[in-house]
Amino acid sequence: MKRSVFLFWLYSNLTILCIPIVITMLVLFQSQHLLNSEVIRSNKALLNQVKQSLDNQFKDIKRMGLQLSLDPKVIKYVNQTDFDNPQVKIDTLDLITSLRSYAASNGDIHDLYVYLKKGHFGVTTSTMNQDELLFQLLHGGNKGITMKQWSDSMEKIYYGNFLQFADDDLVYMQSLPIQNASEAPATLVVMLNAERLKAAISNIQIAQAGSVLILDSTNKLLMTAGDSDHVSDIDFEQIQSAEGSFSQKWGKEEVTVSYVSSVENEWKYVSIVPTKIYSAKVSQLRSWIYAGLFLCIFVGGPMSIWLTRRHYMPIRRMVDLVSPKVKSNIEGIGNEFSLLQSFMSENEALQVTANRTIQKQQDVLRSHFLARLLKGRVESGSALAQSMESFDLRFETNRFAVLLFHIGDYEALFADSGSRDAESKLQYVYYIVTNITEELIRRKHTVFTTEVDGMIAFLVNIQNDDEVRTKQDLIEIAQEAQTIIQGKFYIQLTIGISDIHPLLTGIPLGFDEALEALEYKFVIGPSQIIPFDRIKRPKNELYYPLDMERQLINHIRTGQYEEAMEAVSELIVTNVSDGTLSLQLGKLLMFELIGTILKAIEHLDQGPNELAVEKHALIKQLTQCESFVEIEDEIYKFLKTVCDYVDSKKKSHNTNLKDQVLSYIDEHLEDMDLSLTSLSLKFEVNAPYLSRFIKEQSGETFIDYVNKQRVQLAKRLMTETDDTITDITQKVGFSNSNTFIRVFKRYEGITPGQFRKGE
Repeated sequence: MKRSVFLFWLYSNLTILCIPIVITMLVLFQSQHLLNSEVIRSNKALLNQVKQSLDNQFKDIKRMGLQLSLDPKVIKYVNQTDFDNPQVKIDTLDLITSLRSYAASNGDIHDLYVYLKKGHFGVTTSTMNQDELLFQLLHGGNKGITMKQWSDSMEKIYYGNFLQFADDDLVYMQSLPIQNASEAPATLVVMLNAERLKAAISNIQIAQAGSVLILDSTNKLLMTAGDSDHVSDIDFEQIQSAEGSFSQKWGKEEVTVSYVSSVENEWKYVSIVPTKIYSAKVSQLRSWIYAGLFLCIFVGGPMSIWLTRRHYMPIRRMVDLVSPKVKSNIEGIGNEFSLLQSFMSENEALQVTANRTIQKQQDVLRSHFLARLLKGRVESGSALAQSMESFDLRFETNRFAVLLFHIGDYEALFADSGSRDAESKLQYVYYIVTNITEELIRRKHTVFTTEVDGMIAFLVNIQNDDEVRTKQDLIEIAQEAQTIIQGKFYIQLTIGISDIHPLLTGIPLGFDEALEALEYKFVIGPSQIIPFDRIKRPKNELYYPLDMERQLINHIRTGQYEEAMEAVSELIVTNVSDGTLSLQLGKLLMFELIGTILKAIEHLDQGPNELAVEKHALIKQLTQCESFVEIEDEIYKFLKTVCDYVDSKKKSHNTNLKDQVLSYIDEHLEDMDLSLTSLSLKFEVNAPYLSRFIKEQSGETFIDYVNKQRVQLAKRLMTETDDTITDITQKVGFSNSNTFIRVFKRYEGITPGQFRKGE
């Protein structure tokens, strides 16, 4: 091998070891700058938190002031003129109660009162006092405001403003009523709880590390939280923009000043944090980085070598184990991993091949077992259970049905696929039919598929107990499968469906029923769905009377194609119209029709080789037909050929003689002496020639033609007149009634009396 994995791992580990060293050096150079930026950003974020918290509290106070200014009781009270009225005193008590509830609703309110300008008194949350007493009680302790200043402030107009009367004495003032602020008779004063606000600010980390100041729009200090000893040292002139930061001396140490502005009340929130707080962190970080570099170099290096060797030894032992088993050229393998990969690839290829072979054999065996199960050729009892378990056949219920698919023409599917062998085409068709049908059946039932005698069998394990509904479901599934497969893949299908049977012993019976139903396609044609219910009670009587056969023969002998086709069609329709014809009787009917046609041909005057080719072609085509419909089409084609032949033969004779002879016969039917001899004397031709001529032109002998015409005349007389049978016998040229009755029954199949009765 060209190189060792040990060296590769060692170089890789050492390279990885160098990465944190380089990174730590970069971190060392950038840490102070990043930490400064982070501290400033953190300060701003905390200030924004303070601003948002206080702004929300001030919004609540403004909202409360607005609600109070719109309170009907308050508006009514401040607009009073006579405060000595007893009712007003009651209203005063109501107002005190209202003010107390408003004050209790917000913890940031220390107290509140409504000052009446004209009366120079105020109503608080507990009592009503004159202005001097009110001032002493609520503001007298503040040295930053006098009685005169307070009284003047009460007379001004306010639209919801926050003011500072003195240190830690923040108030919210609003003229009442707000709708008429310019001439407001009263002023609402809400005294804020400064200590609570300071406590809320002090709980924030930035106030614990330094100080937080609140300035008004003119940068006047309103409130301080935290250390306030050197607040006067801060250069507030630098606070000009909406937010920012700067550094300066504060006492004897360096501090970072950050500030943000509030849009709500135009106040500024300022944080003052000593620089030493985060510079100490930078120094600590630098010490950690140096310690980390030391550990990386003097500990990580030897550890990398030791761990690399330790991890390499199992690889070395594996290489020594598999190298004799590798079939590839070891000299051409790059390293130990390549050797192991080559061994595993070869082993995996062998495993895949073995698994594929086993799976194919398992699938074939499973398919054969299913085929034998369908045909009832499996053992019963424990042997059957073991076989089903080995082939992973699990039936959830004991109710089964069989769907049998016969594959018809599918060449249209491969019209554009070029050359492809027949076996691969058939396998592809089986794949399409199996997958589509299994997917449809599995929506409601469990299904197992196999190939049986060139057909696809689906053993359906029924999942519900409604037999009528299930049978309809199976038919609908078959219809949907046939629609998809024939419509999209051009594969012609005939489908046989069995009844539903209980227990495993009913599976062979279901297969036989589906097979019998499928065989019935010979009767109704291919590409059909045939449930066994449809054929389980077939018709077992064939209608093929002798007179119908004679009529068909006569039509063929006279070349009357339309009449012959109608006769054939009438026989077929009569046999299939009132019930399902059994398969055996269906075949017998077709053989009878073919025999009648061939019998008619034998009576034609033809040479030994005439129509021989057509008869041979008919027999060949009939052997290739797969259904009654195809046989019927071949019969009609052959009838057309024979009738055209007869018609062409008839046209070769004298048409005028035919018309004269037949007209003379029709006009003298009542003549009992009408004979071939009298007719030959009449037309001056010899009797044998005239006999052949009549047969050639009419397809019948002279006697048959005369008798048939006399029978037709007798039928007309019996229909149109009330003459007796004896009178009609004489009028149609018969010497006695017995002869007439015998001839009539011969051609019509019934006696004259039955005909007249309509039987």
